Amino acid sequence: MTHIFAALLVAVSAGKDQTVHLYQLDRKTGALEQIAKYDLPGSPGSQCVSPDGKTLYVSVRSANSVAAFRIDHKEKTLVSLGLTEIGANAAYVATDRTGRTLLWASYSGGVIGSHAISKDGSVKNGGLSRIETARCAHAILPDPSNRFAFVPHTGPNAVYQFHFDAKSGKLSKNNPLTASPAIGLEPRHLAFHPKLPILYCDDEKGDSVTAYKLNRDTGQLKAFDTVSTLPAGFDGSKNTCADIEISADGKFIYASNRGHNSIAGFAIDANTGKLNSIGQFDTGETPRSFNLGPNGKWLIAAGQRSHDLHIYKRNTKSGKLTKLHKQATGQGPSWVQFIPIKNLK
Repeated sequence: MTHIFAALLVAVSAGKDQTVHLYQLDRKTGALEQIAKYDLPGSPGSQCVSPDGKTLYVSVRSANSVAAFRIDHKEKTLVSLGLTEIGANAAYVATDRTGRTLLWASYSGGVIGSHAISKDGSVKNGGLSRIETARCAHAILPDPSNRFAFVPHTGPNAVYQFHFDAKSGKLSKNNPLTASPAIGLEPRHLAFHPKLPILYCDDEKGDSVTAYKLNRDTGQLKAFDTVSTLPAGFDGSKNTCADIEISADGKFIYASNRGHNSIAGFAIDANTGKLNSIGQFDTGETPRSFNLGPNGKWLIAAGQRSHDLHIYKRNTKSGKLTKLHKQATGQGPSWVQFIPIKNLK
C-alpha cells in the first residue's frame, strides 16, 4: 500500500511536564523540528488518532480525563476540542474501527470503559460502558472485525475478552472472560496481525512476545507461541517489556525492552504467524513507548528516563532499524504518536 502525505507530525506525551510536544519529521533526513507545545491540566499518557485522521485523543491520566484535539491539516497544528472526565486514570485509549467510540483501560482502577464520540471529534460526557476487570488493565483494542475487544492485564497474567457492539458502543464480557499465557509472562500491550487471525502481546515480566490464535466467530484467544525479546545471556530480571507495534504489511513486529534498553524486532512467518528474531536495536533509557510511521519507513522511540527521542530509518524488506538521530524532548516521555498530514486540494 502506498501512503501519500503532505507531512508527518509526531506528538509526544511528556508526563512530568504535563505537556504534549508536537514535532514535524523531515522525511529526507529524519530530523525532528518542534513546532508547538500544548499544556494540559495533568500528566498526559496514551494517545491515538481517529481512523479518519481528523482527531487526536490523549489520556490525561492524573486528571482522570481524555483530551481531544482537532488535527488541522492545513496549518499542521492541533486545536483543542476540550477535556472529558471519564472517572478513571486511563493507561490506554483507542477508538473503535469506525471512530464513533472511544475505548479506555485503567491500570490503577482495574476498569475499562467506552464513551461516544461526537461528530466534531470531541468525547461526549457520560460513559456507554464501565466494567470492572482486575488491577493492571494495561491496554485495550478492538479486533479487525470491530466485534470484539481485548485487554491485557499484567498482574492477573491474562488477556480479558469482550464483545463490542459497534452500533451502541457498549462492551460486554465474553465467556470465558480470560485467556492466559504461560505462568509469569504478564501481557501488557497488544497488536493484531492485519491478515492472519492472530493477536500478539508483549509480556512485561516474561521479556517476550506471545502469539494468540483468534477465533473469529467466538472472539476467544489461545496462546500458541512465545519468543524472547532479549539476546542470549542477558539477565531477564533486569528487564521488562513495554510496548509493541506491527508493520502494516504484517511482515514484522517490534517490542521495547526496558532495562536492556532496546527495540526487539521479529520477522513474522506469513503462514503460521510465528516469530523469528532479527535482533535488538539500541535505544534510550526505559523505552516505554515507540511508534511506527504510517508508511513503515520510520520508527521513533522515547526514552522515559533519558528524556529523549530516538529516530530510526526502517528497512521495509529486512525489518532492521538504523538509528539516525537522538533528540532531547520533554521530561518523562511516555507516549509517541505519528500524525499523518494529508494533501489538501
